[in-house]
Amino acid sequence: MSEPIVSVRDVGWRAGAVTVLERVGFDVAPGEFVAMMGRNGTGKSTLLDIIGGLRTPTAGVVALDGRPLQEWTSADRARVVAHLPQTLRADLTMRAEALVLMGRYAHASQWFESADDREIAHAAMRRCDCFQYRDRALGTLSGGERQRVLLAACLAQRPRVLLLDEPTTFLDVDQQLHCFTVLRDEAKQGTACLAVTHDMNLALTFCTRLLVLAEHSLAHDVRADAALAEPAWLRVFSDRLRVDRGANAAAWVRYQ
Repeated sequence: MSEPIVSVRDVGWRAGAVTVLERVGFDVAPGEFVAMMGRNGTGKSTLLDIIGGLRTPTAGVVALDGRPLQEWTSADRARVVAHLPQTLRADLTMRAEALVLMGRYAHASQWFESADDREIAHAAMRRCDCFQYRDRALGTLSGGERQRVLLAACLAQRPRVLLLDEPTTFLDVDQQLHCFTVLRDEAKQGTACLAVTHDMNLALTFCTRLLVLAEHSLAHDVRADAALAEPAWLRVFSDRLRVDRGANAAAWVRYQ
């Protein structure tokens, strides 16, 4: 495996007297598509925010490309890391194309976007099946349509690390498959992708690794192709879950 681009070492985070994360550690290498899973309230979104530099850990260190995160300026970090949040924080009167073009700001050498920036943004929108919404205000789009625009903005950033907090939220089944196909393709091109998801079967089908959080820490770090042989990770969620081998040889989860 190549050298990690993301390193998490003994990371903890507390909110007052409440422990949210404790001694979490793992690496993510370029080209990996990693699913982060766990029950509600286990700190997945908080951990993603810490890796993205949006929160400061109360313990431990996160390194990006071998350098502690605190040594990176926000501008330098934006050229390397793209973050898809769980909720949209944008002016709903903004046009979809304008939001996607914001993904190019970290690379801009002038006040206004260039023709190349616009071409990159349009290509990202086509990949995410939202180019047809480019002239629409965000407030006129459905939740799933806006989610595709947000993903396109991340891709337009051309990051080396993609952090995604439940990227399939609001998406119909076909668009969920399309989203994870796009992310898998990004990983194949060398991008490190780390996605919070509750969909185990999407994770097993598309991802290379599963990180499972429980009791404020990392309970399991399992290769997706070994999930059938190491089913202990499922018990974090329920005793009623089983992993079987599908017709295409991929593992999949069923309810008993």
